[in-house]
Amino acid sequence: MTTRLRLLLTLILLPPLLSAAPLTYDNNPLGDYDFPLVFRTYMPDPGLDDAIFAHHGRSANSPKYNPSQGKDVSGEFKPVDGIPAAIGVNHGPALSYCFDTTECRLLYAWQGGFLDMYPYWGDPSRGNRLSNNYVPHLVGSLFYKTSGQHPLHLDGKSISAADTAPKFLGYSLLEHSPTFRYKVGPHTITARILPSEDPLTLQAEFTCEPMAKLAYQTNDAKITVTHDEPGNLVLLLSHQVIENFQGFPRNLNIKEATVANGQLLFETYGCMICHSLDGSASHGPTFAKLYGSQRKITGLDKPLLADDAYLLESIKDPNAKTVDGFPPNYMPPFVLKDLEYQSLVLFIQSLEKGE
Repeated sequence: MTTRLRLLLTLILLPPLLSAAPLTYDNNPLGDYDFPLVFRTYMPDPGLDDAIFAHHGRSANSPKYNPSQGKDVSGEFKPVDGIPAAIGVNHGPALSYCFDTTECRLLYAWQGGFLDMYPYWGDPSRGNRLSNNYVPHLVGSLFYKTSGQHPLHLDGKSISAADTAPKFLGYSLLEHSPTFRYKVGPHTITARILPSEDPLTLQAEFTCEPMAKLAYQTNDAKITVTHDEPGNLVLLLSHQVIENFQGFPRNLNIKEATVANGQLLFETYGCMICHSLDGSASHGPTFAKLYGSQRKITGLDKPLLADDAYLLESIKDPNAKTVDGFPPNYMPPFVLKDLEYQSLVLFIQSLEKGE
């Protein structure tokens, strides 16, 4: 991979006619629990071990090219930090994950968001992207990150111990979710990753043909096996939050707290994906008439007043008080500047006032 990437970004909305909403020019696309988005693109690297990429090639610096001169010029570009041949899948805030088609393994998984496409798709108001920085950034709370040898074992041996590299065969759709297929020696493996009702948890399903004893061994998550027979393995992977991400860093140069700046932040960070402004249902509570209302909180007997302090805490630490009827971990904490927090609060206040 070089810095002059020729990215073929294939965006597949599954299925296009049954999705909750079509893709737009929004830099923060989101799928649905039952109808996921599948992106085949370069994916961000959240700090994975080099040993994981045993069958990947090694990138190198490339010469700088001057289009106006039509030739290479003095200097070099460093490689862009991204994972090639990866597939990103999003089931709404419930689950996002990255599957590597070279190593044929689940690389990492997160909740609360998907990808911030700003570096590649660019500013919606201008249409330009960032130079030499085409890889999207994660949005959400990372809870699974693989390490070491391939965790899937066939008849007691890790796939990493096979004499040949795994060969990706493609994927098909089963109930709208991708089922990945790859070959290891004489065995054809299928892998399917699904969201779980439990927080910070995913479900993984594996089959093997010809039949072999399957096992999943990792120190990177708690494993709960729910189905185990020769050639078929179903399990849950759960863990705590490893790291929180809020997309590509923006410098909005906000110099005063205003309603307009709050709306700008609301749009920039993709808050509208989960929080409606008109009272309609979504992944998170609506902002319509939120300020000054009484909020029923999971685990508390008495409702809480949605005042300034409540709003600030909800932005900084969304899991501190979860509104009844909504799951935890669907929103990552956002680290902003004081004027940005104040602007968001003013914006939410204005919705209660009808401004």
